[in-house]
Amino acid sequence: MANIYDGAFRTILNDCRKLIIPVINEIFCETYTGEEEIQFFPNEHFLDQQDEADKERITDTNFTIFGKRPKKYHVECESSLPDGKITIRLFEYDKTRR
Repeated sequence: MANIYDGAFRTILNDCRKLIIPVINEIFCETYTGEEEIQFFPNEHFLDQQDEADKERITDTNFTIFGKRPKKYHVECESSLPDGKITIRLFEYDKTRR
């Protein structure tokens, strides 16, 4: 069941990518205008299982916003059963790196 919610969350982020800009602006005190390019990176990886079939692992969403300088972000959406709670985590990478 969690995969359904995770997939829906990734689809929303990809299809409505401009809506993440106000969230990033608010949380990280940025001043993105909404005209910046947003590039999402693959989140599907295959694990080599030597004597078994490879397993697919889907990770959380990571993307770069190309503003004055590129900045990387990571978004996780975790759903739990049976209580139906959803936890969203948002991280910025390389903030001090120039």
